[in-house]
Formats: sequence, structure tokens, C-alpha cells
Amino acid sequence: MKKHIYILLITLSLGIFIFSCKEKNVKKPKKEINPIVEIQNKLASIIDKTAPSIVTIFTYSQGDKAPLAYNSGEEEPFNENESLGSGFVFKDDNDFLYILTNSHVIEKSEDIIIKFFNNIEKKGILVGSDSKSDLAVLKVKKVEKIKRIKPLHLGTTKNLRVGYFVIAGGSPYNLGHTFTFGIVSALHRNLGISMYENYIQTDAAINPGDSGGPLLDINGDVVGVNTAIIQSGQGLGFAIPIDDAISVANEIIKYGHVRRGWLGVIVQDLTQKQKKKFHIKNGVYVLKVIEDSPAFALGIKKGDIIISVNNTVIKNSQVLKYLLSKMKPGDSVVIQIYRKGKIIVLSTKLGEMLDKGI
Repeated sequence: MKKHIYILLITLSLGIFIFSCKEKNVKKPKKEINPIVEIQNKLASIIDKTAPSIVTIFTYSQGDKAPLAYNSGEEEPFNENESLGSGFVFKDDNDFLYILTNSHVIEKSEDIIIKFFNNIEKKGILVGSDSKSDLAVLKVKKVEKIKRIKPLHLGTTKNLRVGYFVIAGGSPYNLGHTFTFGIVSALHRNLGISMYENYIQTDAAINPGDSGGPLLDINGDVVGVNTAIIQSGQGLGFAIPIDDAISVANEIIKYGHVRRGWLGVIVQDLTQKQKKKFHIKNGVYVLKVIEDSPAFALGIKKGDIIISVNNTVIKNSQVLKYLLSKMKPGDSVVIQIYRKGKIIVLSTKLGEMLDKGI
């Protein structure tokens, strides 16, 4: 009898021990992560990190009204001789902080004042501007109170897609640092407001005074320079892709101006009638060839139709302008033209952009 009791006690003890071990090994359920809260926290973190590198730009001029500090709309500046815009630190060296903005922000200005996040105001020095792309570079002498400001991290638009989240930063209506949130609405937009256009369209609110501010991606990297709005619409903002902007900025810093490839032609888009007549879908019609240009030396003639350049199909004149603007003097090009029912292939080296033609 005692033997049975001992066996029962041992069995119960083992059962209790095993059960207690199982209890200890039971994992507590993980706290559920709210993705909306995660995104919200990430956005707040991006704003905290980037805000110190975003500036407000005041410009002053003599005489008539200063140009507006934004590129679309009809509202007046804050007073007759003052213009307002934004910008951001994108580069630095031992002596200066370099600021990227729009050229229309500083156009015709005689004095430029840069206001930093800590309300420190310093005189801005114009390094150079490029009205064709609507970009300008300023620099500010480093002093104790601003020398720790870091350039924003520059991203790329190569992988940017419609629907991606973006944040627009700037100083609308001189309210100070303001950030808006939205998505990429479209890519490769042309508005006809500057010579070279390849805009990112966004529904992140952009207002007068935001011109020159950064468009940031979800990682806080700069993907664009806020440039224009269609004021009669809603959620129609436009930014210059950062890849294009930095290429221009580096040229300005190195040469004081932007060197661009030049073919030496004046062209127009093909009409539907011309496309039907020549049985072609793409190309631009050569209206004029500039004397002493690469096109002139190559034998391109009025009436030729440029179909492709370096295997890139030329759908319209804007495509040709943009393609040549990305190339440099001395670059080699292979051009396909349509002439009297035949396709002719020509090759040459580009000259440097003049004021005539492209």
C-alpha cells in the first residue's frame, strides 16, 4: 500500500514540475505595433532632423517691385521691394555653408538675408544662378552659431515612384519652418515656365514662400527642390528633381555658370498633319540651323526631322532640350534624322550652349 502511495506522490510531483516548466516557457504575446503610429513617429523624426538645415531667404531690391518668391500665382510680395523664399544647406566646406534655392527667389536682388532655424540672420553671398533651370546657389560665412548646421542628405529620383510619400519643407508667407505631407502625384511634368523642365508633381502643400525648399522622401533624403504651384488648383505643387538640381549646382560652384551641350538648331514639335504626311510617330522639325554650330558643320538642314539622339527617341522639342541640357560641351552624339523618306545617321561632338537655339 505504501509503495502505491509513493508512486502516486512521485507522479504528482513530476506532473506539477512539468506543468510549472511549461508555464515558465509560455511567451507573452507581443504588443501589437500600430503602423500608423510608426509612420507618424518617423515623420516627426525626419522633421526634427532636417529642420535646422532649412532656411528662409529675404531679398531686397531698389526701384520697382521685386520679383515674386514663387513661380506661379498672382499674389503680391510682402512689400514692394522685398521678396521671400526658402532654401536648404546642401554642401559645406571649412569656411562656408552652401544653400540651394530657386533663381526666381533671388532674381534682381541687391541684398540677400538668410534666416536660420535659430533666428540667426546672416548676409547671403550669391555664388551664381541659372534662370534656364530656375536654380541658384548662395553661400554664408560660417560663424559659431551656425557652423554646426549639417547639409541635408541628398537622395535620388532614379527609384522614385508615383505614390511614394514626400514631405515639403519651407517658410510660406514668412511663417517660419512649415512642413507638409503628401505623395508623388506624377513624374516628368512640363509646365512651360522654364527652359528645362522635368518636374516632380506632388500634392504636399506648397505655398508662396516655399520656393527653394526641399522635397524629402520617407527617409529624410532630398529628392527635389520645391519650385512652382498652380494657384487656381489644389494639391498641384512641382519640384525640380534633385539629380538635375545638384548637377546644376555643382556647375555653378565650379564654373560660375552652367555648361550645357549645344547642337545649334531651332526646332518645333511635329503636327499631326506632318506625322501623317511623313509616316513617322516621333521627332522634331528643324526650323533653322545656326551658322558655325555643330549642326551646321554636320550638314543638318532646315526641314530635317530629328528622330533620336544617342538612341533616345525624341518625342517632342522639350525632350531634345532636356537631353542636350544634361550633356556637356565636347560630348559625342549620334543623331538619326529623317530626310526625304530616308533615315540618315550622323555623329558629332556638341559645342557649348549659346543664347541661340539648342
